[in-house]
Amino acid sequence: MESATYVRLPVWRRLGWRLGGSLILLTAVGILVSGFLQYRAQDRLLRQSLGALLLNIARTGSLLIDGNMHQAVVEAGRTDTPQYRAIREQLRRIQQTNQLTDAVYTLSHIEDGMARFAVISEWNVPVGDPYRLVPEIQPVLHRVLTDGTAAYTDIYRNEHGVWITAFAPVKNAAGKTVAALDVDFPANVYLAQLAKIRRRLYLYSLAAAILALGAGIFLARRITRPLGQLSGLARGVVEGDLSTRAHIRARDEIGMLGNVFYLMMDRLRASHRSMTDVLVRALEARGGETGSLSRVAKAALVVADHLDLTRTQREALELGALLHDIGEIRTPEAVLQKAGPLTREERHMVEQHPTWGVEILERVPLLTPALDVVAGHHERYDGSGYPSGLKAETIPLTARIFAVVDTMDAMTRDRPYRPRRPLSEALAELRREGGKQFDSRIVEAVLAIPEARWAEILEVMETGQAAGAGPAAGRGGTSTPVESPRRPPD
Repeated sequence: MESATYVRLPVWRRLGWRLGGSLILLTAVGILVSGFLQYRAQDRLLRQSLGALLLNIARTGSLLIDGNMHQAVVEAGRTDTPQYRAIREQLRRIQQTNQLTDAVYTLSHIEDGMARFAVISEWNVPVGDPYRLVPEIQPVLHRVLTDGTAAYTDIYRNEHGVWITAFAPVKNAAGKTVAALDVDFPANVYLAQLAKIRRRLYLYSLAAAILALGAGIFLARRITRPLGQLSGLARGVVEGDLSTRAHIRARDEIGMLGNVFYLMMDRLRASHRSMTDVLVRALEARGGETGSLSRVAKAALVVADHLDLTRTQREALELGALLHDIGEIRTPEAVLQKAGPLTREERHMVEQHPTWGVEILERVPLLTPALDVVAGHHERYDGSGYPSGLKAETIPLTARIFAVVDTMDAMTRDRPYRPRRPLSEALAELRREGGKQFDSRIVEAVLAIPEARWAEILEVMETGQAAGAGPAAGRGGTSTPVESPRRPPD
């Protein structure tokens, strides 16, 4: 009787369909709302990022301007004085260094919505020429001139286009603000990009909402259990386990989705490994020694076995070891292969490779775990390393571990500028540099491993001779006897 009554119920009155339809409808609305909120967040982030960038340029530039000289230029009101030319040249240097397409200039004497030009990097504008301020600029510039603090405007419009502007105070020797450095940037390109993003986001959100609503009505009854299984699978993936798998018994779209989801994770894991392997082969081909990166990665994990590292840290250490010198693809081969001492310019170029490596890898989310090692493997425990001069525990643990292993590997292999060193001598050097160049705890872990085991890991002969060494695996030589790979000589 109940079954017959149920069968006679219209579709729109059946609890399962109504509940499913209601939930999917709420989901559709949520998609639209979240799309709008994401757009707003992206808009705000863009404005903040652009403003912060201009603010840094303005702050740095204002420090390069002599406030007393600038005050004298304003008082003289002439553009043919040596002081005017000196400040204008400095402004040109600021503009060129930061690749700004619009002129950089200084303003003073704000009054009744007007300011006065002082010095401008381009064009011949007389000192004291009036400059009309749009309403969005006036309070910001007034605060800079009165409070002496740098600030930037929101995006605004004037007769010349759409802009965002940063101001920084120019101060004299007495600390008094005598002018404001103005850095403008055209924002119309960014607004156009945001408009495209907004249109695309709304279109995609609407299409997704309609599809979700239609699919939810047909899958309402069967969605609960398979969805719970998928939720468990997704939770494992979010926690970093790409091998997580759930057996979904459903033989419908949800079951297929579960299997496809697992296959997607499997391909993602394989793609991640393949991408890493391709990069490793390319780096080793450039360095001339096949297997060198795998060797130091294996050595780093051996040391990690003697330390309290999590699985995530071990994976980051291995990936960082494989890609630690990826930034050297920007370094000319002639510099890497140079047998003699490096010039100051060459040394500076070599010291940029950790920073370049970070710039390359931070664009690929799957490779970001390697950033700690890439950025910090040339930092020294005593703070004298590069590129950031980090010290002691401020250096990531994975970078401290790899620095020891990489240095030991480098010392036991031939380089264009010096011969290899015996393994026993390399270990002795590490012991002497514990607490100075290296973390003593990591050095102790290295020394706890028998020398014969290290000879096997690093593939060196018992005599200390390398089994196979590439010509350009790293640049060594420091002010201490210990070699830091790719660290230029002092």
